[in-house]
Amino acid sequence: MAAILLPVVAWWILFQLDLAPQPGQPLIPPFNLSDRLDRLEIAEEDGEPVVVFQRTGQDTVYDGEAFLREIKKRQQTNQGWGGLFAVLDITSWTGLFWVTFGLIGQCLFAARMLVQWIASEKAKASVIPVAFWWLSLIGSTMIVIYFVWRVEIVGILGQATGWFVYVRNLWFIHTAGGPAEPEGKGSPG
Repeated sequence: MAAILLPVVAWWILFQLDLAPQPGQPLIPPFNLSDRLDRLEIAEEDGEPVVVFQRTGQDTVYDGEAFLREIKKRQQTNQGWGGLFAVLDITSWTGLFWVTFGLIGQCLFAARMLVQWIASEKAKASVIPVAFWWLSLIGSTMIVIYFVWRVEIVGILGQATGWFVYVRNLWFIHTAGGPAEPEGKGSPG
């Protein structure tokens, strides 16, 4: 019963907050201003103002008045959250989700250094634990996904190139039966 009522209650709350459409209306917002644009042009069509989003290989034309209403609505949302949307350079709740996703990925990626430091302190030698490689792989994957959404080629290339190193080291650990012993800590041979 809860599985049926929960989505309905969630929709009703979002609808009351003006974050969800009426039944039968499209869920997608009319303008996705979070996407990167090649150019935004204000033009006239049959004497009426229109807004043209120009992206590589496609143009999308919107009614000028509808566009201005959407901008006004987004400005109110930005101000209502103390400028959080403006600080994060986003214009929608979807953008907030993606920025949060990217931030979690960055935190996981940064946590790998803390894990490595703690392991080295315990061993009194420089060691790289398995968790370091897993945090590197998971964190960088999340960051790459975020950069794909932002269309940031520098970030994509910067994080994706490390995948080969992380996967290869995890493969070595998996096939060798565990992480290598730090120098000087192994059994005498």
